[in-house]
Amino acid sequence: MLQRLQNLVRVIQSDKQGNARISGRKIYILPTPYGVLFGLLLILLLIGSINYANSPAFLLTFLLTGLFLHTIFHTWRNLLGLQIRWLGAEPVFAGEESIFRFQLTDPDRRAHPAIQLSFAAGEPAISDIGALEAITISLIEQAPLRGWFLPGRITIESRYPLGLLRAWSYLDTDARGLVYPRPADRVPDIDAPDYEGTLTGDRGNGTDDFVGHRGYHPGDQPRHMNWKAFASDKGLLIKQFGGDRMERVWLDFSQLESADTETRLQLLTRAVLELSLSEVKFGLRLPELEIQPGSGQSHEQSCLRALALHGIE
Repeated sequence: MLQRLQNLVRVIQSDKQGNARISGRKIYILPTPYGVLFGLLLILLLIGSINYANSPAFLLTFLLTGLFLHTIFHTWRNLLGLQIRWLGAEPVFAGEESIFRFQLTDPDRRAHPAIQLSFAAGEPAISDIGALEAITISLIEQAPLRGWFLPGRITIESRYPLGLLRAWSYLDTDARGLVYPRPADRVPDIDAPDYEGTLTGDRGNGTDDFVGHRGYHPGDQPRHMNWKAFASDKGLLIKQFGGDRMERVWLDFSQLESADTETRLQLLTRAVLELSLSEVKFGLRLPELEIQPGSGQSHEQSCLRALALHGIE
């Protein structure tokens, strides 16, 4: 029975570009508790006006009734035509708060005051959308488990202008956020590093002696940047170190002692975070894939993503 009722709900679906626009037939509207009290007041005023045949009382009753009917149209119209687009969500660790960003605008260039956006069990966010503005609203949800976090259906509503009525619509988007495993409290036992020769001897990517500078590439670690040169307007330069060997470590899922999969993933997550702060190149072996040894921010994110989606996709 509940499933049948849910199938009757009119839900707005996003198009292929991720945009969803509110049409008139997808807007629900009902009185708020204040609206119910206001309606009861109108009934009492009408009864009193009839009982005492008081013309000013009739005038006040009809005036307030007209105001109420006019409010219905403005509350409904405040949602009409709004366009919502999901912008993305930054990866977080399990147990942290995931932030989903949405862009609200009106292609018809109408203003929409006091628009409220919320997930089913989350805190709402309220914002005014100007006639020529594209407003970004962030919704925060707790991400309990690793993997893809799907926050669910969005409710967008308005009680403008008097708070006597609530107009709302339901929206299904492709919003999802990546959740990394929660890092363990300790670093797992890691095998002693082995060594690999550099490609060009002392001019390779070693860890021993300073050999010069090169230009910045995305993913380079901040500790290798020459901040003095940057402050002197010489551009963003990266310090290079030579040497005939470089430490290399493998993080192997099958070599960990814990029999619990989630515990192993948490230990590997802690190891990835710790090794990313060092000069050591590290690789990751999981039952379904192998990531070759590397370093830098992009390599760290690749390893964390693999740990987050282990056994999921």
